[in-house]
Amino acid sequence: MKLRICTAALSAMLILSGGAEAADRIAFGSTALKSVHYTYAAAATKAINDKSADKVQVTVISTGGAVDNLQRIARGQINMGLGTYATIYQAYKGIGKFKGKAMPKLRGLWVHSPALQAWVVRQDSGVKTVADLAGKKFTPGQRGSATEQLVIQMLEALKIKPDLYRATLSDAVAAVKDKRAIGYVKAGGTATLDGTTLELMAFTPVRLLSFSDAQVKKVKAKFPFINFQKYKDNQVDKFPAFSTPVQVVGEFATSDSLTDEQVIAILEGIVDNQKPQKDAFPSFAKLDVMRDSVNLIPIPLHAGAVKFYRSRGIKVPEELVPPEMK
Repeated sequence: MKLRICTAALSAMLILSGGAEAADRIAFGSTALKSVHYTYAAAATKAINDKSADKVQVTVISTGGAVDNLQRIARGQINMGLGTYATIYQAYKGIGKFKGKAMPKLRGLWVHSPALQAWVVRQDSGVKTVADLAGKKFTPGQRGSATEQLVIQMLEALKIKPDLYRATLSDAVAAVKDKRAIGYVKAGGTATLDGTTLELMAFTPVRLLSFSDAQVKKVKAKFPFINFQKYKDNQVDKFPAFSTPVQVVGEFATSDSLTDEQVIAILEGIVDNQKPQKDAFPSFAKLDVMRDSVNLIPIPLHAGAVKFYRSRGIKVPEELVPPEMK
């Protein structure tokens, strides 16, 4: 069946194949071009295409992030997407922003990063704690992204009300540079900052805000799917010790947006051709991609993923086996 994909990122219409012929074309929704996770998505696409070119041909598309990808996959504009599993879980369950709009066909594929979520502010802003954000011009994350959604939920749980500056990632960084805003939130990699923040640090000194134990407790009481991690002094780019949310970032599809055969071909590229991914996204080397995927994904896996992981000797927990396999 042919579906029209309406996106300027594609130079021609992609045919979302049902898997019956070789080199099925797969549209992969990622995130903003300047994001480290777009860099990973591009490397993963190369890994898949190099390994499984006779079965699938993946095209990566720059998007607004997880929430945008969920909308696109629902409209049939992409076959798979990238996002934080906290957001994907909420969409699957129909809670939070997705209340009454559950997407029970969402399925997990693989995880590529337990991502540090950095709350970045200018050092000269006078903001030293999360509570100090009240009334300040602050970007909660790229507009339409999973980060934006999660940050707003956390701020609401803590009853902290910044003057939210909703913007694209590039506009948010520009606003911090010229002092129209004091900071923003951006997911990075495993104990690493996003490239945009590293670039900003060359322009102006920044501070990473830390969550107190009491704030962590309040957030988790309302949103138990949000995880936090404590980092030691100098563990992250020579910053002092701090505690911050961690977003598990990975890839998802729906039960019918990819066939089992397509998923198996995709995962063969991810697992058997890791060098391009490690070269572009070094923290990927810290993962055991198969074991970490079955341990960190909180929604059922795609049936093709279950078959693939089992074929590689990985035990798939019963709660990750999708209903269509039972």
